This record gives sequence, structure tokens and C-alpha cells, in this order.
Amino acid sequence: MPSGKLFKSHQCGRQLTGLELPDIVYLKLRGMVTLEEAKLINEAHLEYAQDVSHFYYLINLSELDDLPAAARREASSVLKLLPLRGTVVCNAPLRAKVLAKLLLTAASLFRKGEESNPVLFAETEEEARGLIDKRRQHFAEVAA
Repeated sequence: MPSGKLFKSHQCGRQLTGLELPDIVYLKLRGMVTLEEAKLINEAHLEYAQDVSHFYYLINLSELDDLPAAARREASSVLKLLPLRGTVVCNAPLRAKVLAKLLLTAASLFRKGEESNPVLFAETEEEARGLIDKRRQHFAEVAA
């Protein structure tokens, strides 16, 4: 479970996702993510994009076993549409880091400037939240 309070949450098979106000989408992936679960996650994230102007992904991959190609393609198809300002992956073993980097980098390939979605890695959720805070501060400074 995330340490923040979820404004909305969706159980997508074994996967959990939720929106923490003001701007974090939490995602916990477990086991092998199925295509159906990926579709449900995408629907939830598109819904969250209606609630906030932008968000940051906080993705916990501590229990991820596999993200098959079909699920990656499905996730990638919607990632391009989301108002992402950054992604932090936490608690990820090496294989999960590689899968996350492949998916998120490919989906963000053509985003530049404020539209960019840098992918960062953290050992803990607390560290991940600190990285999101730094990214938020960057956007606050740019807007000032």
C-alpha cells in the first residue's frame, strides 16, 4: 500500500493503482501483469487525467515477476496520452528496472521540455517521494 492517502483507487486484478492528491498516481505491480490488467490500469489512469492537470507516477515494482510484450504494448499506447511530468520507480529488482526503463523510455521518446517524463529509480518509497518533490519544485521555479 502507498504511504499517501488515495483520493481514488482501482484494483485491477492483482494490480493496484490510485490517485493521491494533488498529483501522484501510485501503481503497484505484482506477479505477471496480464493484458486485461494493463487495460484496466490504462482506463484508471485516463480517468485520473480528467481529475488533475498533470501527475507524477510512483511505481512500486518490488513484487513484479513479468510484464509480457502484449501488456507493455497496451501500457505504452496510453502512456503517450497522459499528462506525465515524471516517473519514479521504487523497490525494483534489476529485471523489473530493465522492463520499466524499456517501456517508459519508449513511450516518452518524443516528449521534450515540460512535456518530458524522466524516469528515475529509488530504493524506497520515501526516497521516491523525495524525487517527486524535487521535480515539483523544478516546475514551480520554472513557472515563477
